[in-house]
Amino acid sequence: MSTRAPTTAAASPGNGGVERMPRASQPFDGGRFGFGIVAVVALILTINSTAPHLVTAPVAEWFLPFLDVFAINVFVGIAILFAAIWARHRYPTPGRSQYVGAFVAVTIAAALSILAVWLWNSGGTLGSERPDWTLGAFLVGFGTGLLQTTVLGLVITAAWLYTCTETEHAAAVAQCAVDSARMDEQTAEARLQMLEAQIEPHFLFNTLAHVKRLYETDREAGARMLANLKAYLVVALPHMRATDSTLGRELEHARAYLEIQQIRMGRRLAFAIDVEQRLRAARLPPLMLLTLVENAIKHGLTPQPGGGRVDIRASVEDRHLHVAVADTGQGFTRSKGAGTGLANIRARLATQFGPHASLSLALNSPRGVVATITLPCLPGSGQEPRP
Repeated sequence: MSTRAPTTAAASPGNGGVERMPRASQPFDGGRFGFGIVAVVALILTINSTAPHLVTAPVAEWFLPFLDVFAINVFVGIAILFAAIWARHRYPTPGRSQYVGAFVAVTIAAALSILAVWLWNSGGTLGSERPDWTLGAFLVGFGTGLLQTTVLGLVITAAWLYTCTETEHAAAVAQCAVDSARMDEQTAEARLQMLEAQIEPHFLFNTLAHVKRLYETDREAGARMLANLKAYLVVALPHMRATDSTLGRELEHARAYLEIQQIRMGRRLAFAIDVEQRLRAARLPPLMLLTLVENAIKHGLTPQPGGGRVDIRASVEDRHLHVAVADTGQGFTRSKGAGTGLANIRARLATQFGPHASLSLALNSPRGVVATITLPCLPGSGQEPRP
């Protein structure tokens, strides 16, 4: 009449392991799994001890004795189960203390449960009313039953404790992976904010420098430019710290910047924006387009006495958005791709889109440079553009 419940402890709600790992990470439900193990082991032991009667006797003769033996095995098994649960809760950390505690608890539970069964079956006399009863025979029988039950209970308990430990380790590894991914995400966001913070003063300081120079040569034009800059910043500043924007919004920023620069350069600057309305809702990180336009003017057109032209175009191919800024400036003669602005764009694209986005530079015809941002075509706000 031995039963094993140790496995059950694996699922018990009061168990120390549950407190330290998310319940969702366990491969089974504690309580139900434990009691299920007790029932299965009790059934196997009952069938093993009553097998001769099951084959030779009618059902009416063996059914009630079968239930009686099964109930005894379940009782002993549940006692061992609760002992294992207690040991697990009392000593939650795997190690010598846990295993010694489980051994003592299971042994005591097996002894008390077997003794209770014997007392119940003998009416409290332990069979001492029989003429052939001796204390020695009783102790031998009790010891044999206790040894069998304890050994089986300890084997299952040890397996259960090992399973719990492995489950906790797996949950801890999974949690570490989640924490690592979360830290990577936070690091990427911090890096992105740092890169954007470098771009903002880069644009603003250059623009203010232009206003200063204009005030020294043409105060009226300088005043107009400052008023336009103020109007631009009223629109642009709320979005400069945003982590996301749309192509349409960035085009408006670029247009406002180009109009400001036209005041400074006059006829030396011409520009055009050729972007279909359906593409304006596409996602585009803030300030990238503005940085390309600024570079086109600063490194391409400004050094030329005759200035030049800036064209902004956008298209979709293979579910990727291509945003190009072409100028008719002096080309690569001054190391066009080495500036801080372009380096920041590349870093931001890599941070947000990985290998699915890029910034490329190519020669324009008949002269100048074409800078193209390529990134997945995703909706920013409004309807997703259709390629």
